[in-house]
Amino acid sequence: MQNDTLFADVIVPLGVPNKYTYRIPKELNATAEIGKRVLVQFGKTKIYTGIIYKIHSNAPKEYQAKYIDTLLDDHPIVNETQLKFWDWISFYYCANPGDVMNAALPSGLKLSSTSHVQLNPDFNFEEIDHSYFNDKEHFLIETLHATSNLSFDDVAELLKQKSAQGIINTLIKKRAIIVYEDVKDKYKPKLQSFIRLDEKYKNEKLLSEILGQLEKKAFKQAEALLYFLQLQKNKDVIVNGWIKKTELAKKVETTAISALVKKSVFIEEQFEVGRLLFEKSSNVIKALSKAQQEAYEKTKAGFKDNKPVLLHGVTGSGKTEIYIQLIKDTIKEGKQVLFLIPEIALTTQLITRLRAVFGEQVGVYHSRFSENERVEIWNNVLLNGAQDKELKIQDEPETNQELETSNKEHQYKIILGARSCLFLPFNNLGLIIVDEEHDNSFKQHDPSPRYNARDSALYLATLHKAPVLLGSATPSVESYYNAGQAKYTLVELNNQYVESGGTNIEVCDINFFERSNQMKACLTPPLFTAIEHALSKKQQVILFQNRRGFAPYTECKQCGHVPHCIQCDVSLIYHKHSQKLTCHYCGYSIAPPKTCSACGSNNLQYKGMGTEKIEEDIEVLFPKAKVARMDLDSTRSKYAYKQLIDDFEGGNIDILIGTQMVTKGLDFNNVSVVGVLNADSILNFPDFRSFEKAFQLITQVKGRAGRDTEKGKVFIQTTQPQHHVINYVSENKIKNFFADTLAERQQFNYPPFSRLFEINVISKDVNEVNHLANELFLLLKPTFNENLLGPEFPLISRIKNQYYKRILIKTSKKETTLSTRQIVFTALDNLQNNFKDWRYKVSIDVDPV
Repeated sequence: MQNDTLFADVIVPLGVPNKYTYRIPKELNATAEIGKRVLVQFGKTKIYTGIIYKIHSNAPKEYQAKYIDTLLDDHPIVNETQLKFWDWISFYYCANPGDVMNAALPSGLKLSSTSHVQLNPDFNFEEIDHSYFNDKEHFLIETLHATSNLSFDDVAELLKQKSAQGIINTLIKKRAIIVYEDVKDKYKPKLQSFIRLDEKYKNEKLLSEILGQLEKKAFKQAEALLYFLQLQKNKDVIVNGWIKKTELAKKVETTAISALVKKSVFIEEQFEVGRLLFEKSSNVIKALSKAQQEAYEKTKAGFKDNKPVLLHGVTGSGKTEIYIQLIKDTIKEGKQVLFLIPEIALTTQLITRLRAVFGEQVGVYHSRFSENERVEIWNNVLLNGAQDKELKIQDEPETNQELETSNKEHQYKIILGARSCLFLPFNNLGLIIVDEEHDNSFKQHDPSPRYNARDSALYLATLHKAPVLLGSATPSVESYYNAGQAKYTLVELNNQYVESGGTNIEVCDINFFERSNQMKACLTPPLFTAIEHALSKKQQVILFQNRRGFAPYTECKQCGHVPHCIQCDVSLIYHKHSQKLTCHYCGYSIAPPKTCSACGSNNLQYKGMGTEKIEEDIEVLFPKAKVARMDLDSTRSKYAYKQLIDDFEGGNIDILIGTQMVTKGLDFNNVSVVGVLNADSILNFPDFRSFEKAFQLITQVKGRAGRDTEKGKVFIQTTQPQHHVINYVSENKIKNFFADTLAERQQFNYPPFSRLFEINVISKDVNEVNHLANELFLLLKPTFNENLLGPEFPLISRIKNQYYKRILIKTSKKETTLSTRQIVFTALDNLQNNFKDWRYKVSIDVDPV
């Protein structure tokens, strides 16, 4: 086929519904492969990185195929199993293939395309009359003679204009310049300096002589050489004679090292180094208890039945120890493990525990890593999920074998991370673990594809014929129902690993204590007393409030006016640290007003409490305590989570205040008191899942206490002490909760008894949104009848100056997903044909949470 005319269907990273067909140049026929990256032109000038999806000999009938510009890879970076997974994500979640590609590939593998201009080499400037160009055109041409090329932005800045399009278009027409696409690879390998001794000083006599000379004339250099010789004996820091310069610089001055390099005593070179090395841990892994051993054996039996296993273990029951044993079994078989967690925060403790057992076979992958770090993990998994090539020495072939042997210890057999890990190029996947499977963070909300990582993991496992373990102390209603229907194998751990641990729960009625004037800032007296007692015993406290910032809104006491975001239908939240009123949806912020913008009064009051306000109050109430806050604002940097968790584990923090980050799987042995400061905020949310989410959150946060030998105390502050969800949590009646919730869901035909499609019509014009949503509703009504809800504005109807109106479709689990999608897309096509000139968008969310 090398001389045949071949075409390739290419996935381009754009929101278009189809793959686009390109012609393969004959010189690339032999090297073009499915899964390789290519540079292709899409539109008039733009160049994009695409992925070859299919190679065939059928020319497109609707348009003339453009040629592939460049083939970027020697080997495919995406395997065919991945492409099948992308297809399923695209189909099930109603997403465009390009959207899936954007979600899947780390941005370091997607080349950025920027338009540049240069002088036309075929244009004879000497024969052109001076008047042919105006002053600005002459200035630009003279600059291009000096600098060879400029980006569009450079031209605009040079000419001090907002846009350079006009003058560039004029010069293109005059054939004086040409436009091209400068494509830059974002991935740059990390290089690190290494030091070794010059070959001649392996002779002991010469080494002794140089040491003697240095001791007389340059004592610091002699120290550096002696320390190097000492490090040479440490197998943990030396690879075939090379030692990291940073390791050497820990004890000696860098000037001394540089001087020895100049004297040719040391040889210094830079090599490519893996970025994802972690500190080794000395954690002791506990032996499985009798209950854990039984759960482990039942899990293995469930895998043999080819069913997903739901491990329902109470908080502190030791699910992680079971995970570790199952991972050991999988690695013994020579296979890879994918360990999914909902929050980046959880990686800090888990990586420590897993590395204690598996060393540098554990890799971490999540969005807080840089582009280069994510590309390195991708390439590592691609090369059999294994080799983290710590050093690449091309000019010294005699060292390669020893280095390769050393690097086998750095193979990533286990990948730990959040939902984006699903898209890594596994080719030998033997186990998927989804920890905290109930967590809403597994759901991608925006942009498309709006996939659920837990559900997608189940499909990915079928492609690899790998078992799946779903673990949680508070399983989702859907997973618990599937276990009850025998679709999953249910394995239960009903007791904590430390039997003398556990928690006592006290429900505190906020109304009662407010009426009797006993509240101490945000704390009821029982919680205040318990914190005092815990601090006196050098124990730690966690306080949970699911709202960040200082105050949810600012209110004028005279007229009741509340400042709102100018782009969203939400009040502005006061952040004391930055002294800003900020919108958490679009980022709009203003300085706190001194007077009311409505009536002019200066009598303004901050209302409600966020984590910042609580932190301030707690510091006043307990001035000797070390207080810290864990929320999105305090953990924006990559290592902020780790620092907080290390400080708390090390006893450097007495009271930790946080949002739902503190509820998720963190293990602290010295926590004796947990306070839920306002349970009402999660109970009263207008959503059919609100009771389920409240039950899960409160149960999870109470599980942070009593994880050691002493019982912990949990205080739930609420104005609804008799609420059935709080009663279920207090009495630990999880099966009763599930029974009541499932009965209610069945009565009103909500999941797991139906499947939901949420369609949002979006436009800047509220009248257009109303009209379009009504028209779409009418198009869908004949098919779905009473299973069609809406159209209604959501709780927040305007975000970033875009109005949203929502239609909800309930479909039977018996109906094929294909037929539902066909009906929805047909209706959307009809809507588009009827309103071609209207500017609007439609988003589809399958299985919203």
